[in-house]
Amino acid sequence: MTNDLTFGQFISEQRQKHSMESQELAKALGISGAYLSQLERGVRTNPSTELLDKIAMVLCLNKIETETLYDLYAKVSGQISPDLAVYVSSSETVRQALRTARDADRGRLETIHRTAEQMNNNFAEQSAKLLQLF
Repeated sequence: MTNDLTFGQFISEQRQKHSMESQELAKALGISGAYLSQLERGVRTNPSTELLDKIAMVLCLNKIETETLYDLYAKVSGQISPDLAVYVSSSETVRQALRTARDADRGRLETIHRTAEQMNNNFAEQSAKLLQLF
């Protein structure tokens, strides 16, 4: 998968990889051809989780392809990947671990910011000392 592949392009490529016509896939998914076309063109980006699962099943996507489908959906919809959402919501431990990781990242960013400020201050002091010599 290339990094610039969109959710709709991925569905279209997978459909073509399986030599399926749009109408054939739409029928197998229980949706209209127009809706599938809108998904593939990026006009619509909000299929249900059930439809995502059905797309993966009908196109016989392997684990990596299914995760790619979910991740591209998450990227275009601004939501978390559906498989991860279920996992995260089902475990207090996972939620706490994610919050700990988030807070640790904040702490690291603050440390980096403080270090950069100190380096900037040291540079300014050294520059001022050098200028006094001239």
